[in-house]
Amino acid sequence: MPSRDRKKIQEEREKRNRLAYIGTLAAGLVHEVRTPLNAIQLNAQLIEEDIEILEPKLREKFSRRINRVTNQISEVVKTLNEFLTFARPPRMDSVPTDLNHFLKEILEFSNPEFKDYGITIKSNLADDMYPVILDKGQFTHVMLNIFRNACEACKMSKKQNPWVCVSTFEEDRKIKIQVDDNGVGIQPGKENEIFELFYSTKEKGTGLGLGIVRRIIEEHGGTINAEDLPEAGARFNIILPKGKFLEFKDE
Repeated sequence: MPSRDRKKIQEEREKRNRLAYIGTLAAGLVHEVRTPLNAIQLNAQLIEEDIEILEPKLREKFSRRINRVTNQISEVVKTLNEFLTFARPPRMDSVPTDLNHFLKEILEFSNPEFKDYGITIKSNLADDMYPVILDKGQFTHVMLNIFRNACEACKMSKKQNPWVCVSTFEEDRKIKIQVDDNGVGIQPGKENEIFELFYSTKEKGTGLGLGIVRRIIEEHGGTINAEDLPEAGARFNIILPKGKFLEFKDE
């Protein structure tokens, strides 16, 4: 085996070991933090029941404060779950998938959210696409996250006639998913940084979303990159390998 291949295998092994170690730490951290959070949430609910005996003005005042506490608890739990998903993703359950049909279903599910903000969904899906091997649950998370990012970018830009376009292409032994929008775009030089853990441009963002997206895509043997589109918005390119289940060797 060439030394370059041995080095690559060694690097992949070390990467898997590091991720496994991070996953173990993350699981322990989440467990330790969830226990007191559950206790805080339970006590907040008990307090909410007790304030019924207070006079209306005080009841309203304390109710608002309790709602703030419970909302913050929900945000912390959400962040913990996202971190655990990144550090220790669930085992993949991959199946041969008609990619275009899969994307149409997710677009149909996302359509009400886009409509609420007046965003038009466009699609340009290639005919007779070669099937891909996907864990549909995990890849649904990928596409919903990218669509929501596009939706947020369109809202922030406040342009007239905002749109998001999803395209698919078949290139040699690869399948490409392209998601374009005419939102605020990506700050030059940040195209790679946006996929780093804890990087976020949102006021209340956790910075885990696109990190999880990249991790899931890499688990599928693919890659993702982002581009800033001049005078338009942003483009996300997902490259996946074609499924190998239709390839046979002659006996």
